Amino acid sequence: MAQQTRIVGTTVVVDADTVVTDAEIAFDAGSGRVTYLGPTRPGRVDSIDGRDRIVAPGLVNTHGHAAMSLLRGASDDADFPSWLAAVRGLEVGMTHADVRAGLALAMAEMIRSGTVGFCDMYLWDETLLGDVVSAGLRVNAATAIFGADAVGYPAATTETGADVLHRTAALAAAFRGERTVRVSYGPHAFYTAGDELIAKVARRSSRDGLDVHIHLSETRAEVRASVADTGRSPIGRAVDAGLTDGRLLVAHAVHPVGDDVGLLARAGVTVAHNPVSNLKLGAGIAPLAEYLSGGVRVGLGTDSAASNNSLDLFEELKLAALLPRGTTLDPAAVSGATSWRMATAGGAAALHPELSGRLAVGEPADLVMVGTDRAAGVPLGDPVALLAFATTGAAVTDLFVAGRGLLRAGRLTTLDEAAVRADAAHRVDRLRATSHPERDDRRS
Repeated sequence: MAQQTRIVGTTVVVDADTVVTDAEIAFDAGSGRVTYLGPTRPGRVDSIDGRDRIVAPGLVNTHGHAAMSLLRGASDDADFPSWLAAVRGLEVGMTHADVRAGLALAMAEMIRSGTVGFCDMYLWDETLLGDVVSAGLRVNAATAIFGADAVGYPAATTETGADVLHRTAALAAAFRGERTVRVSYGPHAFYTAGDELIAKVARRSSRDGLDVHIHLSETRAEVRASVADTGRSPIGRAVDAGLTDGRLLVAHAVHPVGDDVGLLARAGVTVAHNPVSNLKLGAGIAPLAEYLSGGVRVGLGTDSAASNNSLDLFEELKLAALLPRGTTLDPAAVSGATSWRMATAGGAAALHPELSGRLAVGEPADLVMVGTDRAAGVPLGDPVALLAFATTGAAVTDLFVAGRGLLRAGRLTTLDEAAVRADAAHRVDRLRATSHPERDDRRS
């Protein structure tokens, strides 16, 4: 039996509705699951002192492009076309080694700020998934597919969208026995991949039992063009194409029209809500309160560091609860507990159908420890409210995924952070020196 990890004398947030004080939680890396949660038991040998800490389910980043961490700050305070030109000018020069470096940098940031798993759309292959396994995070990796003949990452691979579509099932099969990895299809959007290719994705998804991750209805311009060209919103076209016949994750969905909310709810679709990115790019404010009251499943995401600058999900947590209050003038529109539920249970369900995003005996030991021994932690009051409104990623001290410690007492254990940062900085300098901004119709 694997050695038990015990955290004692702590406050455990089981889920958004349940908190246990003066508690102990125990787990082991062998099963990767919680083996005990209750009153602190006698004997504190080989245990972690959890006083002045909150133990809570780890956060799940429901939408992003991790490797684009190298493009952080590439274009700030610019309109969308200018931002896209700057970012794409760098992205087309990213080699496969650059993608690996960007992924490593993003994982270091996510681990440090309390994220245990992420849903990602980008270039994915066995090497990159192996890097995630080594780092210890969970991932639902969607292989990005643009047009059938489009090469999305020309300096990293010669693969076209058709090539990616063809090899995704084999990639999923190669990692089927890995408990922290799930592979999905990632058609970028209707305005890039087109209806015919997306219909093919839907058929492959149904055949292979794989999820689909797609951008839909991010901007008003996208929705208007879709309605003008096809008579249907992007969300309606996803239903028509058969994408909602399986597990579908929709990024953004800032501008639903007509019966889009009902379509998403009835199909059991998860919407990845990215409030910071939506605001930074001027895409707008998604009708979160309407989604929740309409029965739509929602998780929280950061989008890429190129359109957010930060991968700290605690920023999204707070903003997700506050924005609807401002747009509806109702301070009860979205509670802190609801925001916390989206960042944990909502994201976990999108990451893998067997994950609950809560802590209980038999559940995966995916958890974060947050320090309360600081000014912002006094008075403690409601721990869930503290996590939703007063915590940032800087307060995270420890992180465990499937019982494995990835961050211990503020130190990364699976990544050489200094080396990751130095490598990323060197590559960014090279990319910026050789960048050629260009216009492109696709969105990264």
